Amino acid sequence: MLTNDNVESRRMVEQCYKRHKTTVNPIIEWSDKDVWDFIKSNGIPYCKLYDEGFDRIGCINCPMARRRMREFELARYPKYLTAYLNAYEKMIARRKEKGLKCDWERPIDVHNWSIENGVMVGQYNLFDEEGDYL
Repeated sequence: MLTNDNVESRRMVEQCYKRHKTTVNPIIEWSDKDVWDFIKSNGIPYCKLYDEGFDRIGCINCPMARRRMREFELARYPKYLTAYLNAYEKMIARRKEKGLKCDWERPIDVHNWSIENGVMVGQYNLFDEEGDYL
């Protein structure tokens, strides 16, 4: 198991016999609420984006984020959507130039596919309309 895996099998104390290392995971069993209660009750500073609707902070339009969060981020930071659309346009042109298969005609089609807004034929959607796992 990788030590960055966040799975049910993680334990409070773990041993790596190969590296002679002990890892302690003091909050491994905490819920999100437990973490926020601790942060707020102890006056620990945190990024204010959490107060503005973000529940995770990383890359904008991250494929690991749920659809509604990606839509929220791209609406908040429209220049990123423009950058993505420009990149998609270049990708489509390059694929056509090289004679490669391209299922999209317009950059917005790639964007809609990437955020699972109109899933392409043959592609499965793992989420329902609310962005939750099926």
